[in-house]
Amino acid sequence: MNKLEEQLEYLNFQAGLNRAKRRQVNGNVSDGYRVCQCSSEMFINYSSRPVHTRAAFVSTWLIGFNAAEINKDFYYKYNFFQLISHAIMDHCCPSWIISPRISKKTFYDYTLMWDCFEEALLTYKDECSNHKEMYRGMAECIKEMKDEDASGSLTAALDYVFRDDLEYLKAPYPSFSWK
Repeated sequence: MNKLEEQLEYLNFQAGLNRAKRRQVNGNVSDGYRVCQCSSEMFINYSSRPVHTRAAFVSTWLIGFNAAEINKDFYYKYNFFQLISHAIMDHCCPSWIISPRISKKTFYDYTLMWDCFEEALLTYKDECSNHKEMYRGMAECIKEMKDEDASGSLTAALDYVFRDDLEYLKAPYPSFSWK
């Protein structure tokens, strides 16, 4: 079992416990679990290890959100825990887990967040070859986060995993003029 699978197994186990106790989580083991934005903090706060839950949730969802767009085979291979919205029946941006509009976040460990993201990201990078799209999609989500410590930690992990490609990845797109 790789580190991404370990984090997802942990989240899905917490979702199963939460569903049995409070019913804030929808779904099941075979179809996958999902939590709406308005219940995401309660899910994290009432998990057995809230700090680890937030770190695993944000790291795996950054990858899942990105993979759902550009690496669908990878996304369907893993049982990603989903964050959804009542208004838009689609996946929500992972920045919500760090920077919500309506509640104050608790239970942060930025070093653990970095470690979880780095470990899961290595699996994603190893299994998918489109590095440029992967990097830029996750970097955009991280940039939307209002918590500077979280965005700094996650960006550092992202840059560390893609360190050999950073010069290329951070370069602006070339523009062409037809004169």
